[in-house]
Amino acid sequence: MRASEQLVGESAQGREIVARSFGDRSSDRRVLVVGSIHGDETAGHRVVAGLRGRRANRLEGVELWTIESVNPDGVAARTRGNAHGVDLNRNYPWDWRAIPPSSGYYSGPKPVSEPETKAMRSFLRRLKPEITIWYHQPFGNTLIPCDRRGRRVALRYARLSGLAPDDCFPSPPGSATGYQGHRLKQRAFVVEFAAGALSEAEVRRHLAAVLAIAEP
Repeated sequence: MRASEQLVGESAQGREIVARSFGDRSSDRRVLVVGSIHGDETAGHRVVAGLRGRRANRLEGVELWTIESVNPDGVAARTRGNAHGVDLNRNYPWDWRAIPPSSGYYSGPKPVSEPETKAMRSFLRRLKPEITIWYHQPFGNTLIPCDRRGRRVALRYARLSGLAPDDCFPSPPGSATGYQGHRLKQRAFVVEFAAGALSEAEVRRHLAAVLAIAEP
């Protein structure tokens, strides 16, 4: 079965944000994997690339969606923020607060001020994923949500991947996972790889963990 593509939106500099789906497209169960939201944290791209191989099409009873990065301008510039210097993981409309540029976590002038955030907010509302995994760096832990909604699946991912859990990790203000959990009532969690590139063995473990939690 070939992958299908959907244009999620465009970045501040006009780069496309593209989602690709694999697996059982007749299923109501959808799982989303995002390779990066910070442009200088790109280790998760290798997991996304692996999922976009033949592995994902073996899934049954689930449609798996992947996005390499929701911040392509930051990836191109190797910066945390987007082309406006905004930390997109502080720009979502849940518990948003004004964080200045000098902090390194600039939240933008207002919630959902950035085109990337607007595009992803619409996509998440439309897709309604059962589970969303957001890859980050460099803390080296699986961040377990404090709310019960995503806790169980995140703990299972930590066990399967071998990336130790950091239990009851609070969502930062304006974060994507906080928005999904509190506003959309979706299960979402963060996987924080360590700094640097992933080994082949790590990539294989995380691919296996994604595929295991994706299937019902």
